[in-house]
This record gives sequence, structure tokens and C-alpha cells, in this order.
Amino acid sequence: DEDTFVTTETFDICLRATAAWIRTIDSALHRSNDSRAAMALTRPPGHHATYETANGFCLFNFAAAAAIHAMESNPELKISIFDWDVHYGQGVAMILQNYARARYVSIHQSPAFPYLGGKLAVTGNHSNVLTVPIIADTTWSSGYREKFERDVLPFIISDDWRPDIVLICAGYDALDSDELASVGLVASDYGEMIRMLRSHLRINGSGDIPIALGLEGGYQLSDFAGGGNLADAVTATLRALVDR
Repeated sequence: DEDTFVTTETFDICLRATAAWIRTIDSALHRSNDSRAAMALTRPPGHHATYETANGFCLFNFAAAAAIHAMESNPELKISIFDWDVHYGQGVAMILQNYARARYVSIHQSPAFPYLGGKLAVTGNHSNVLTVPIIADTTWSSGYREKFERDVLPFIISDDWRPDIVLICAGYDALDSDELASVGLVASDYGEMIRMLRSHLRINGSGDIPIALGLEGGYQLSDFAGGGNLADAVTATLRALVDR
């Protein structure tokens, strides 16, 4: 479509991006040092792509591919996928709803593309998909943190669900400076989310649960962006990951 197009290089690029996400999740799972985390910096994004449909700039669903790879590599592994891209990753939800050992939770602006996930609800064939919509102009202190703490974190890990790894669909278009949506996060908020997630995992899990991330959306590149640009948000994320 007019937003999601291909060139002669696209197929090879998407294969390389898929490989990067898979290598990232393997690296996070198998590292033996304190920093059991890794991040794939790839483009295009992938979380809107379904089994049959490319849309929303997405062609291959890298998150679903990486999650399925992890589950096929270990028949007992459980994985939680957290999507903080400002748009609902309906492709990940549609694919992973069929996998009992996967959970997917998305916090996203609604209404906004893809115009799904407009209600706070648990769905999926295994009750393993949670949609957490937020309204336009939501900031970290005016609703985002509350929903993250109250709804997202308990779905990622709980008394009856203990994942072996957390995979984050790390889109950065919820930045206040990003023109593709209307949520008001700043770069440092992503670092705070990582710190809160790690604390929640340590309190409710057994030891450090590895975290893998892959780049989804996020399009603000200006050095003068108020609240930070894409690079600032990625840097804040990585600093929080290595900050012990």
C-alpha cells in the first residue's frame, strides 16, 4: 500500500532483520554475566505484519518470529512480549494468541492505527493477549505510569505466569516530539520503564529474567526535539539495562 512498499533490497533486509532479532533473543537467554539483555536495532518495524498481510510499514513480524524461535528451541520456555510502541501490534497478537507459552501485552494510543485494541481487555485463544489503550496527550505522570504499573507489569509476570524471558517491541513513537501519534512521553521515561520492569521481575521471579528488545517504530530524528529524539530514547533504554 502507499505506506508499506518494497524495493529490490527489501527481502534480504527483512531476512537480516529477522536474524538479528533471533540472535538478540538467543544472546539474552544464554549470556552468563549480569547483563542478561540485548537489543536489535533494525528497520523496517514488524509488529503490524500478520501471517498474510503487510501493513503499517511492517513486512515480516520479527517479534513473533523471535518468540516462536525461542519456544521451539526450548519446549518448556515461556515468554512475555511487551509492546510499548504507540500503535497496537495486532500482528504479534494475531500470531501469538495461538501459543499457550506466550503472552503479549500492548500499551498504545487509541484511537489510532490500526484501529484495534480499543478496550482494556484480555483476549486470545489462551487468554494471553492484553490490550491497554491510552488516550491522546497521555504523559508518564498523567496516566501512562499508572496503567503500566497496574495493568502491564502484572500481566508480564504474576503468581500463575512466570516467563523465562521478556521480549520488548521497543517502538519510540510515543515520544511527545514524534509526529506519528499524540502521546507525550520523553526519552527518560523509557529508562524508567526498564528500571520498573527489572524491579518487578526481580521481586516476582527467581533471579534476573533476561530481557530482549527490538526496534519497532520511532521517527523523530531532530537534535532539537523537545523531550528527546529516537536516539535519546534508545540511549535511555540501554543505560537503564546496564545500570545495576
